[in-house]
This record gives sequence, C-alpha cells and structure tokens, in this order.
Amino acid sequence: MTSNHSAMHATRTCFAKTLAILLLGLIPLPVGWVRARSAVDSARSNEMNRTDREINAGGYYEGLIGTDAPQGGPSELTLCLIGKPRGWGRPRASDIKRSLDGDVLMFELKPNVSQTLFGEPFVTNAFGMRGRPYQFKKPPETFRIAVLGSSIDMGWGVGTETTYVNELENWLNDHALKIGLKKRFEVLNFAVPAYSPMQRLETFRRKAIEFDPDLVLYSATMLDTRLIEIHLCDMFQSRVDLTYDFLRQAVAKAGITNRDLRLNANEKLRDKNALKAKLRPHYWSIYDATMNALATECSSAGIPLASMIIPRVGKADAPNTRDEAVAALHAVLAPHTQTLFDLSGTFDDLDPADLEIGPLDDHPNALGHHRLFRALARALVNDDLYETLFDSARPPDLDDRGPVGLPPRPTPPNDVGDNQP
Repeated sequence: MTSNHSAMHATRTCFAKTLAILLLGLIPLPVGWVRARSAVDSARSNEMNRTDREINAGGYYEGLIGTDAPQGGPSELTLCLIGKPRGWGRPRASDIKRSLDGDVLMFELKPNVSQTLFGEPFVTNAFGMRGRPYQFKKPPETFRIAVLGSSIDMGWGVGTETTYVNELENWLNDHALKIGLKKRFEVLNFAVPAYSPMQRLETFRRKAIEFDPDLVLYSATMLDTRLIEIHLCDMFQSRVDLTYDFLRQAVAKAGITNRDLRLNANEKLRDKNALKAKLRPHYWSIYDATMNALATECSSAGIPLASMIIPRVGKADAPNTRDEAVAALHAVLAPHTQTLFDLSGTFDDLDPADLEIGPLDDHPNALGHHRLFRALARALVNDDLYETLFDSARPPDLDDRGPVGLPPRPTPPNDVGDNQP
C-alpha cells in the first residue's frame, strides 16, 4: 500500500470513529447541528433513563471516592478525538481526599491542596474547604453562610473562582456595598464529592458549627438516595458504627442480619445486591430523619436552615423525568427548613452539551455554575431571607426579574464567540 493510500485509509478510519462517537452522543454535536436537532433526533439520544442513569452515576461516585466500582467516563479514544489530553477525564478524589478509618464521615477533603483537575485549578484552604482562605474566628460585622452539599456544590470539574458558591459570595458583598451596608459576607463551602445526606449532617455537627455560621444552606440533588445507598454499604463493609439512632432503627426495620453483612476473601460485601434490595424501601425515611436531625441541631444553635434542590446536567433531570424525585425531595426538605429553593429547572433552556464538564459527566461546567448562582441569587432576593441577609425589607428596585447588579443572563460559549460567561 502506498503512503498516499495509507494516509487516506487512516483519515477514513479516524473520520469513521469520530462519526460513530458523534452518533452515539459521546461528544457534543457541532453548534449548528445541536440547534437544528429535531424531536426525532432527540428521541435517538444516548441519554439513559433515570434508573440506568442512577446506577451508572452510582458506579461513577463509587469509583471517584475509591470504593468497589471502577470510575465511569469516556474512553481514551473519545478524549483523543475531542482534543483532550490523555487522562483528562479520569481524575479521582483519591488525590484530594483522605480516608477516615472507623468514622461515619468515611473521608474528607485534604487541607491545603493545590493542583489541577479537568484542566482547572483545584484549591482547598487550611480547613479542607474548597476555595478561599478564611479565619477560624468570624471577623466583626461578618455574616457567614455554611454550604452543605456534595460534588456539584464543591465545584467538581470547574475552577475555584467559578463555583456558584464563590460567585454568590462575590455578589452578596457587591450588593451589600451597593445598598450601603457595612456587613460583609463569607460563604463557606463544606461540600465534599459523593457526600450523602448523613455525611452532610455530620459535617455540620463536627465542622461547620465551629465556624459560627449565621445561616446554613443545605443542597440536595436527585441523586441523594443513591448516595445514601453508597454510604450505608461502605459503612457496613468497613464495619463503621452507624452513629445515629435513626440509622440503626432503619437497618433493623429493613431486616438486615449478620448474614447480609458477610465479607468475601477480599473483604468486600458478599451479598451487596441483596443488602441494597432490603435497604431500598427505607432511603426516603432515612433522608427525612436526617433532615429532622439537622433541623434540630440548627434550631438548638439558633441558626436558620435553608435548603435548595439543584439539578445535574442532562435529560435524567429533565422536567418529565425528575418530577417524582423533586416531589420526594420537597417532602423531606420543606418540613424541616425555613426556606426551600427549588432550582431544578435552572438548566431546562440549554442543551446538556453546553453545560457538562465533559462527555458523559453530568456535573455542570462554569456556565452551569453561573446559571446556578443567578437562580439562587434571584430566589434569595424574592424571599424573606433577604431581610435576614441585608437587615432590611426587600428594596423597591428589586422585582421578579431578579437582583439588581447581576450581569446579563449568559448564553452558551459557542453563541458568544470568544467571550466566556
């Protein structure tokens, strides 16, 4: 075969592989194709249904935190074809977290991390929080908000300064200055990848409360019951004490026996699927009890507790598939929190390809975080919490269009040329 024929063959092979990946939905379609996509094209999308998506997401998180399952994600071929360096889509939390043996938290972020994940800077402060440095003692005339959440809230896959948490802190301080308020704001990010509701509760009890917060903001996603399952199985496998009476009661009600908790030669659960089947009917009652415990702790400390529901990127959280999960979250969050911000529709008007950090990864990118920040800020100024934050009634120059001083609503990067949101 001549060199020309070899080159042509290689070109055709690369094109065929690229086309196959495009058709399978593994990389975003070109902008023009996305905008012109018909309902039939959408029906052929590679998006999984909710059950399959949550099973896959569970494997992703188990791999990310270093438990049994391999981490999901695009192949090296896919990454090469979309111009990403080798290993770009396969970072794990093992480099940024440390294990806690015999501890209900199981793991936590390492302090003073400074590295690159997904091509973006990832920094933790001296207390193991993602983002900016803070003093342990709250400065005078400072209002502190403690955010409890998981990977989206921590900012998995986006730069430190582009997380919605840091954008919120920037806006709160800018708005306070605009209305002549001397108060300053600190939004402390206690979120950790794959943290279940119980780990978020324990984080408040052990860490967040020590920083004297004036408001606790609890973040929930439609994946939370899957994170409950992962956390419980990890505790059983590691022989960690369940800590909370409501967990012990749920396990007893599920009929879990010593036989269900047997380990194999590799010290992994032998009958994990059977164990999950017994536990599954009790996840929402466990979630409700967790929120009740968090609300009780906050009330005893005199700290208001607000909550929010934030979406992942993709059709698994689209309106017609998320309704049941959102209703269930309302049922466990609303009775226990002062305010519930339902931000689940924040991404509905954009194609997932414009919002995901990478192929087959439903964490939001910088644009997604900016959308979350705007949605949360708009909800805050239209709620009674505005008075708690800014020591005044809602000013007349704020209306349903949202907070004054916010930048214009962003559009996907592909629509604005070189201008980034």
